[in-house]
Amino acid sequence: METIRLDPATATETAAAALHEVEVAALAVDEPDRPPPAVADLDRLLRVSRADRRTLQWLVLDDDRPVARSWLTLPDRDNRHTAFFAATVSPANRRRGVGTGLLRTAVDVLVAEGRRAVLVEAFAGSAGAAFCDAFGFEAAQADRSSILRLALVDRTDVESLAAAPHPGYRLVTWQERCPDELLDSYARAKQAMNEAPTGSMDWEPLEYAGRHIRADEDVLRRRGWQWRVVAAVHEPTGEVAGLTEVIVSRWSPARAETDDTAVVPAHRGTGLGLWVKAEMVSRLLVERPDVVEVVTRNGLTNEHMWRINERLGFRTYATCVERQARVAGLAAHLAASAAGAPGSR
Repeated sequence: METIRLDPATATETAAAALHEVEVAALAVDEPDRPPPAVADLDRLLRVSRADRRTLQWLVLDDDRPVARSWLTLPDRDNRHTAFFAATVSPANRRRGVGTGLLRTAVDVLVAEGRRAVLVEAFAGSAGAAFCDAFGFEAAQADRSSILRLALVDRTDVESLAAAPHPGYRLVTWQERCPDELLDSYARAKQAMNEAPTGSMDWEPLEYAGRHIRADEDVLRRRGWQWRVVAAVHEPTGEVAGLTEVIVSRWSPARAETDDTAVVPAHRGTGLGLWVKAEMVSRLLVERPDVVEVVTRNGLTNEHMWRINERLGFRTYATCVERQARVAGLAAHLAASAAGAPGSR
């Protein structure tokens, strides 16, 4: 087998098609109900990077057939001590040491970078979870993954929730670009995301500023993702008090993904979380009939957000666990095991 490091500057459409082939094969077994991404989505993910976060990608070929892919995300602004690793191996090629080889390649980079920890996401009971177990990745944070099927939404109920009066507040919505007059306030409001549960993750609070919002907007636009936002503005101060974000792909819009949802601490207890999310669902139903479902994730301890999502019709379909390992320990584990030894996957 041959492992190729993909260069965003020179990668061809053939590379994106190969990545897509691996993803579709894996989803058919691991998440058969999930709409697959389009080739164009993977092409843009390969080519468009963030200035504050590098993503390295690899493709594994077996006699020129794509059998696996992996990516390693390296934050360069916040949390420069950690990284995110993910790998997908086509079902027919699992337990042949392919995943182990990709992990070894990533760990070599992490050691050279001086990174301390690495995070991997895996659904409970999945092949990914078994892989994490084999290499000593510990459970650091568990989330509920929930889905809202828009065809089943009680429109009258959701529209009533969105139209409910909230004296002293007004709703503002936008796509792609935050209004200039709200930019700094919006960034301050997003600081509330630092209160989201992180369990035992080796994770530091993120910095949010207007320039970071603009950078994120640019990346989303170039990747072909529509960034849809609903914000609750406190009228006496003009400050953003609550927000929710949804991302819709230009090429595979059937499944939209919730990004951040937050309410500023001083404005909690006023129903803003349910209000902004109800408005978002109402607008998707009217403005984006091509969106079939919306997925979201919330920490198992975030009971308030659970109740909001369940009130709107979201239903839990899986538990996603953030698994964490120390780079030094992984390097030692890999160095001690020969290719094909127990633990190779």
